[in-house]
Amino acid sequence: MGIFMDIKTLWNLRVQEFYRKMFRYYSIIGANVVYFFLVIGSIFIYYFNLFLQWIPSQISVEVILSLFITFFLTRTKVRTFVKRADILFLLAIEVKLKSYFIKSLVYSFVIDVIKLLSLITVLLSLFLHTTNINLPIFIFIVGIVFYNILMKWTEQWLENQVQFVLHRLNRVISIYLMCYFLFKNDWIFELVLMSVNFAYLIYFIGKKRNLNWEWLIGEEESALLRNFKFINIFMDVPNLKRSFRNRRLLTMIVKRCIPYSQSSTFVYLYSHLFVRYNDYFYLYLRLTVIGIFVNYTLPTSGWIFTLLILFATGFQVIPLQHEIKESVLLYPISKAKMNDSFLKFVLVILYAQFFTLYFAQLIHTSTVKIYYLVIGSLFVYLFVYFFVSKRVNVSGSAFKE
Repeated sequence: MGIFMDIKTLWNLRVQEFYRKMFRYYSIIGANVVYFFLVIGSIFIYYFNLFLQWIPSQISVEVILSLFITFFLTRTKVRTFVKRADILFLLAIEVKLKSYFIKSLVYSFVIDVIKLLSLITVLLSLFLHTTNINLPIFIFIVGIVFYNILMKWTEQWLENQVQFVLHRLNRVISIYLMCYFLFKNDWIFELVLMSVNFAYLIYFIGKKRNLNWEWLIGEEESALLRNFKFINIFMDVPNLKRSFRNRRLLTMIVKRCIPYSQSSTFVYLYSHLFVRYNDYFYLYLRLTVIGIFVNYTLPTSGWIFTLLILFATGFQVIPLQHEIKESVLLYPISKAKMNDSFLKFVLVILYAQFFTLYFAQLIHTSTVKIYYLVIGSLFVYLFVYFFVSKRVNVSGSAFKE
């Protein structure tokens, strides 16, 4: 009887534990996050309105809205709050955990509805161009979110990569078409498509299968990692797991570009960490691609966005200073030289990013201004040596508890 009662309260205990942990972090960075989102939100709204004016008239609003929502929903995670140790302790009583995982699905569904409604609020100007937000529209949107959660849940039973690719393709196309028909007010197509999709889901889920605990744990760890990566933008998160790739070609280029000398040791180390760690490398790549797109499409206003991209990149690579192992810090180089090496590294990658973005503007020779080059170059230098320098303490951060 005691075990059964523990199972009934287990989900609530896990959720409370998760939110207590997150509250500790978010209570520290709360003020920074508010100001951060106020600034970012204001700039986003400005450039989003410019983007709407840039969109060719041949592309319908329904297509853009459907793409936004499809991309948003395909990034969803099913939160179950399971842990690695659960394979040992809960596997034997899996049949009694039905209510636990139903609560997890409901929780994931509610969170996704809230996030999607927030997105719709941001994209409200687009929605008002194509449809009125009323109760039937809301019900269908909620139905699409529910379908997406269930499709994500069924991924745990896919047996190979081919099935996974086909399943993911089916999910993306189905969500996109359901959104498109909904915004076009094609109710017949919408009802038929949604009925077929839910019939498929009922058939697929109806088959009795055991839970895939490795998938559940991987999904939960991935969701937690996403939270910690966001927190890590504002403060250091201890023991944050990093994924990496060797990237031999880029590593070889870095090796040839950095001189072989004692003074360049830590510049070399930071450059290799940056190239190999997926978190930092893909962050840099994503922000650069976004900046290129904005500078190419909106060359007259893109330079403001360029400064924001440079700030975001520089701010988010600051935690890279903590990734060096303690044993490496025994190398006979002064603390000041280590810190200076990190600043040089940040300076180089920001200048590389800035000149890449400036080149995207340079394509529009009629609109590009030479003072953009001066402002950007000066901004990078001042940002590194007056902002980043105050937040760099390589040796001090490495030995913290």
